[in-house]
Amino acid sequence: MASSNGGKYRLLAVDDDKDSTELIARNALRCGYECFSVYDAHTLRGIIPHWRPHVITLDLCLPDVKRFETISMLNAVQFSGDLIIISGQPDWYRREAADFALHGGLRVTADLPKPIQIAELRNVLNTIKSGLLQSLLDHYRAKTLEAPYSSKL
Repeated sequence: MASSNGGKYRLLAVDDDKDSTELIARNALRCGYECFSVYDAHTLRGIIPHWRPHVITLDLCLPDVKRFETISMLNAVQFSGDLIIISGQPDWYRREAADFALHGGLRVTADLPKPIQIAELRNVLNTIKSGLLQSLLDHYRAKTLEAPYSSKL
């Protein structure tokens, strides 16, 4: 399922439960993200280098991978965006996955339980987007300050 609202922030929803990815994508669209959903780790591996998402929401239990193999794969493809872990697994399991991801160099923004609390998801997405916006503004300001102002009199 590919959906787009013309936004510049890209979110990749990864879950074998299509209803879950639809829910995440629908709410991400409302927060101003461009969205794409994948349902297995194999497709995930192939899309990251080409689509370059800013945010990935990741279900920990995909049918074709073991334990935290998907997190290792995100490191292997050098994903540098924000990772939101969303899972129906117990809190300790999500936290263990987040620790594993953080120790591997990934930026874990949140670990959320299923069923997904929409307000909490939107809050995380809006916070990430604000940070991305701030980063772009800082980059623009730095570029502007580097270039000397010139005017023709």
